[in-house]
Amino acid sequence: MIDIHTLDLNFMGYSELIAVFLIPCPEGGFVLFETGPASTLETLELQVAEAGFEFEDLKGIFLTHVHLDHAAGAGSLAVSTGAPVFVHPEGAPHLIDPSEKLLPSAERLYKEKMIPLWGTVEPVPKELVVVVQDGDTVELDGLDIVAHHTPGHAVHHIAWQIGSAVVTGDIGGVRFPGASHVLPPMPPPDIDVDLWLHSLERIRAIEPEMLLLTHFGAFEDVERHLDELQGRLSRWLDIAERTLAANDDGPTAAEAILALDEMEMTESTVPPGAVERYRKLCPMDANAAGLERYCRRTG
Repeated sequence: MIDIHTLDLNFMGYSELIAVFLIPCPEGGFVLFETGPASTLETLELQVAEAGFEFEDLKGIFLTHVHLDHAAGAGSLAVSTGAPVFVHPEGAPHLIDPSEKLLPSAERLYKEKMIPLWGTVEPVPKELVVVVQDGDTVELDGLDIVAHHTPGHAVHHIAWQIGSAVVTGDIGGVRFPGASHVLPPMPPPDIDVDLWLHSLERIRAIEPEMLLLTHFGAFEDVERHLDELQGRLSRWLDIAERTLAANDDGPTAAEAILALDEMEMTESTVPPGAVERYRKLCPMDANAAGLERYCRRTG
């Protein structure tokens, strides 16, 4: 059984919001799945030390995609350790030169909150960026790590398979320890529901025994989890299509999706405090915007 350490970055003072997964290599050292924001690198180093490891023994960094909550610390971490960064082909240019598109786009959205949220995003040296194709197996110090390209949330998304576990990034949804409720984070611009559903079928085909969610933690009820996520994607898409077609003064897609989710959340197991974290990571105005963009593109 693979030894998996879930590291909590305590992002913005919230526990169980952003995870980084540490897996020891049989031949020594360790790998990380995700880095989290650059603003939490100090916390990450402390968490690595508490797990019994040191940053200089880092053998590789595996990113599910290049969104800042998953990958903003990759450049600083790669430079300080010399560890290679494994990434989707379409994500690689954003790591090598984040100032070209990634950072200007984020700065327009976050404005003065950019640095407090994500920290200073450094480029990953080109020689440390390793592009991974769909189905490739990375062999690293006794670990075999398989890349599965899984678009739907982002075009540059990878789910990483390690034995019977899969690091799902955002394609596996948002869920918290003690909760059964699963939400799909759906911000613009790359949301594609058809591709997302296909990606979930790819994950099913692996027959994993455990899903490792960046937001947040390890879950073993794989079939139930994926069933719920697929059903919610379909229901949200139906709402977005109907509200756009109605073009009236009725509820917006964001309002209708939120109302549905509040009802479904009351029927689900959601521990105290988790509702706020769901809303922080998965705001309905962003979800509706992503869905509506998809509907207009495909309609």
